[in-house]
Amino acid sequence: MTRYFSFHKEHFDNNGDQGNLSVLKFFLSQQSVSFDEINELASADFVLVGDASRAALREYGKELLDLAPALQTRHANGLPTLVIGSSYELLASEVDWLDTPKRGAAVSEFRALVTDDSGPVLGYRNSSLMDLDFVRSGNFIATTLFGPILAKNPKLLDQILLACGGAAADWPPMMRSWVEKVRQLNSH
Repeated sequence: MTRYFSFHKEHFDNNGDQGNLSVLKFFLSQQSVSFDEINELASADFVLVGDASRAALREYGKELLDLAPALQTRHANGLPTLVIGSSYELLASEVDWLDTPKRGAAVSEFRALVTDDSGPVLGYRNSSLMDLDFVRSGNFIATTLFGPILAKNPKLLDQILLACGGAAADWPPMMRSWVEKVRQLNSH
């Protein structure tokens, strides 16, 4: 059994970030690996902290920062974690274990990044961060690329599936075709 924790999933899903859990559940269930939600970050096999509105960050920002020591442990150990968008920006501005990115004008755009571990990673960003769009320590990922990033990036998905006790994804042809079409439309 693989256990996951999602920080206030009802509010930290600004851009469909909870879709990352859906794609993991889909492929893990195909492999007969149960993927169950728990309420404690420390004992989770996978952690998701999605992008949130300013109002949600005002309401839950302190609680998120209270999780920083547990997230730091996950970062240091490279445990499967996605910290996305505004949550990443908040943490990066407050903790010393994530590099503090430089800020500039907010930019909204599709972006394809070349990463050492995952090859090209495609996603949409709406951020004032000028650098560090995709930071990885083992399977701990902090990124400005929000939404269901795993569904759009099959190699990255495979790496997280393996880290969660599964195997590489066996994509149904129609689904793979759709992902490739989305990637082609947004990689220009």
